[in-house]
Amino acid sequence: MHKNLLAKSVRLAMISGAAAAAFSSPVAFAAEEGEKVERIEVTGSRIKRTDMEGVNPVTVIDAAAIEKMSVNNVGDLLQNLTSSAGAATNTQTNNGGDSSTRFSLRGIGSDRTLVLINGRRVVAGGGGANSSVDLNTIPTAIVKRVEVLKDGASATYGSDAIAGVVNIITKNDFEGFEIKANYSSSDKGDAETTGVDVTFGAQSERGNVVVSLGYSDQEDAFMGDRSFSEFELRAYEDGTTQEGGSSAPPWVNANTADGRVTRGPEYGDWRAYDGSTDSYNYNPVNYLQTPSKRRHASVFANYSLGDFGFLGEVNSFAEANYVQTVGNRLIAPEPLAPLVFFGSPAPYSANNYYNQKMGPKDSNGNSYVIDDWRRRMLETGGRANERDYKTFRTVVGFNGYFSNGWDWEVSHTWGQSDSVEKAAGYFNLDRVAEAVGPTGWLDANGDLMVDNNGNAIVDAAGSELVCLDADGGVIGGCTPLNIFGTPGSADEISPEMLQYISGDYNTTETGQNKQEVLQAIVSGDLFDLPAGSVGFALGWEDRKESGSYTPDSLILQGTTTAGSAVGTQGGYDVQEFFGELIVPVLSDLPFAHKLDIEAAVRYSDYSTFGDNTSAKVGVKWMPIDTLMVRATLSDAFRAPTTSDLYGGAATGFPEAIDPCDGNFYTDAEYAAIKASPNWANCVATGVPQNGYDSGGVEQIPTKGGGADNWNGAVTVTPETADVFTVGFVYNPEFIDNLSMTVDYWKIELENAISTVGTQTRLDGCFNNAEYCETINRFTSGAAEGGIIDVQNYTVNVGGINTAGIDYDFRYTFETGFGDWGLGLDGTYLLEYDKFLADGSVVDHVGRFEGNHDGMFAELKTNFTVSWAVADFNSSLITRYISGVKEVEAGWWTAPFERDVDSNIVVDFQTNYMLNDHVTLTAGVDNVFDEEPPFVYSAFGANTDVSTYDVIGRSIYVRAGIKF
Repeated sequence: MHKNLLAKSVRLAMISGAAAAAFSSPVAFAAEEGEKVERIEVTGSRIKRTDMEGVNPVTVIDAAAIEKMSVNNVGDLLQNLTSSAGAATNTQTNNGGDSSTRFSLRGIGSDRTLVLINGRRVVAGGGGANSSVDLNTIPTAIVKRVEVLKDGASATYGSDAIAGVVNIITKNDFEGFEIKANYSSSDKGDAETTGVDVTFGAQSERGNVVVSLGYSDQEDAFMGDRSFSEFELRAYEDGTTQEGGSSAPPWVNANTADGRVTRGPEYGDWRAYDGSTDSYNYNPVNYLQTPSKRRHASVFANYSLGDFGFLGEVNSFAEANYVQTVGNRLIAPEPLAPLVFFGSPAPYSANNYYNQKMGPKDSNGNSYVIDDWRRRMLETGGRANERDYKTFRTVVGFNGYFSNGWDWEVSHTWGQSDSVEKAAGYFNLDRVAEAVGPTGWLDANGDLMVDNNGNAIVDAAGSELVCLDADGGVIGGCTPLNIFGTPGSADEISPEMLQYISGDYNTTETGQNKQEVLQAIVSGDLFDLPAGSVGFALGWEDRKESGSYTPDSLILQGTTTAGSAVGTQGGYDVQEFFGELIVPVLSDLPFAHKLDIEAAVRYSDYSTFGDNTSAKVGVKWMPIDTLMVRATLSDAFRAPTTSDLYGGAATGFPEAIDPCDGNFYTDAEYAAIKASPNWANCVATGVPQNGYDSGGVEQIPTKGGGADNWNGAVTVTPETADVFTVGFVYNPEFIDNLSMTVDYWKIELENAISTVGTQTRLDGCFNNAEYCETINRFTSGAAEGGIIDVQNYTVNVGGINTAGIDYDFRYTFETGFGDWGLGLDGTYLLEYDKFLADGSVVDHVGRFEGNHDGMFAELKTNFTVSWAVADFNSSLITRYISGVKEVEAGWWTAPFERDVDSNIVVDFQTNYMLNDHVTLTAGVDNVFDEEPPFVYSAFGANTDVSTYDVIGRSIYVRAGIKF
């Protein structure tokens, strides 16, 4: 890969500033007479060649293009591509995020996009037993270029390469010393980022070594500091909005025998609860951008070992990478509602001192037993998670050329990611039940004060208030809980109360991903045909993948509001054999300057499900030397991962509406529901004949996990896809320095490894008596009919058909006042149909889809204007996302469709070469401080944090010194 002709192949695009948008490299120019052209390996093929453009559509982003952006990791870089869609997480994802950044090519999921470093696999990252790579672990400081193959490539690389492949080529041939320092901040004074990267390399006649070290610190921003996210908003069909929130407010929501009551936001006397005015706005205290710190160290080395006979000149190489990321999440304080939200009964006793003194009363002045009580625990300061991720990766190998000119390589890749996650601000439900039970007083001698009947006196002039058990005995160490006071006042929940139910119950979870790959490849020319040499590649690969997730005893036993989960432990291994051919059919003929046929096949034998064979064929036709037409047809697959197979059952809370819940209907509507034939399906799952009202529960406890949780009833098999691409690359002779690329693509995915979905299971049971056995309800008590949980483990279900057009146009020209470049690239989505478990088809084109499918804008495009004069180089990048439609629904409104506005963000950067060694850069992201459009059905911030810039105008500076 040393001193290849990539720069020559794409130099015109470089003049254009390379843009913040990626570009497709044009057809390689012919080498000048007498110039040696080195063979290189291009993403999408194992056969080394002399031209960059093959049958596969590949987007290239090199170091010059990366310098035009403010990003410092590969994840943020890729999420700016117009081919990115769906709902991949990033550091703007607070609730539901994990401090990682992932890339979903074509919007079909990050686990269907294969990530490589220097053509070799990368270990998955995250909290343990993960299915995709955390791209935060790949700093841009070590990146020479990124190649994005937008085509199915299982025949070349194996599992996961359904949407395509991201191949990060590192600076393994750097020579000299370079230090870069950067700083950025929003114009609101938050979301600061600082970073320093140092790279140095040395070469000798026999080898080289490159070392890169770096550190970055990203600070937080809060939802309350942006007008669009300050309140949780409910939208109505007439275009109005209402401030909404949670049914568990700090001012208490208590379901008494006489109805729901609250003290209200005014913290006044008890009155009837009104969900439209008494909900709690949890948005302001949530992170809008999560903070994180990252440090990295990388070493790349090559050393020639000398001549070894038929093996030729043997070169040894090694790579070592270490990245540590410490990220934080902060969400609103716990909505403590033991019975309804967590399925753990904790009735507030009528003989509890605080209930008698401050709680609601009936018409006779008596206290209620409150089974369903809800209180936002502001006194904790929020639910805080800290994640510490450490990723290690090493590669060692040898390569060379046989005496017949064939090149060979053997390598060993090892990777491991470890995680530790600590959580605070959660509660022990067993202790909560004790703290809200009956209470009594101890006298000065430490004896329980009782009346003439021997019963504990609830309100007495004692010396210590204590908790009592069902038999009237004192519960040692228990501090009674008062939820009825006013946060920030003398009667708020005291530190002693919090200590008993929360202080000692912070949780710790650990996880790991491991990968080991042995690989051997040989490639070269088999024989010559009139049109050229037949190229081939053959290889073998042995890969082992494993993962684990270990919750602590609190989570394992489900005694904490942090959730319940069972550990994960498992893995698999696969043996693979693969081969490729490039056959030149015609060359240097009229209308056939070049015609090549390419083919690839890969056989995989998995320890889990058996074998699979993937194949691919492609055609490259150049009728003239400035026009190339290309097409590919391939089948791709994704094998079930460790988490798909062995993921332990864990409880989550996705947004869903129970069709059996009277809270979401008017009285007349609910009467009609109960009179319908479908009502029998509700009753069969445990709903009382006369119905039930959850009080506004919109996040349904749901158990997810691997297929093993079905106890043998379900066997997960690989998902498969047919992928087709056709397009052209054109550099017209009559317009100098103009290049254009247009590619049509289509993916048909079936037998998807996924889940049915909580809402689909609830609707399926109600409408067709399907999935009813996976819905567990309370069958007695105050919460009778309410959902305990829905089982939603991994299955093979449904599929995706998607198609679109990628385009890229580049034009550069010189003037008397500098060199100019124009660039336009984009993706036009023609089709995205998702096939659900019930046989229905959901069209995603031009829509935002809830349930974590995400954003599928019909058109995404980036337009770049660059200008270079003397020692200055500036660029203006305009990023456009077309408007979409969304469906808003909730207990406050019937479902309706609304338009989401298009989004245009403009970025500007200029840099100045002070001298041969120093470059200064300044830039503004989101120059006009464009706010993201409202997407009310999105989870959090009233917009789609996976797609839009939510921080607003940000200013950054960077200085680079290089020798």
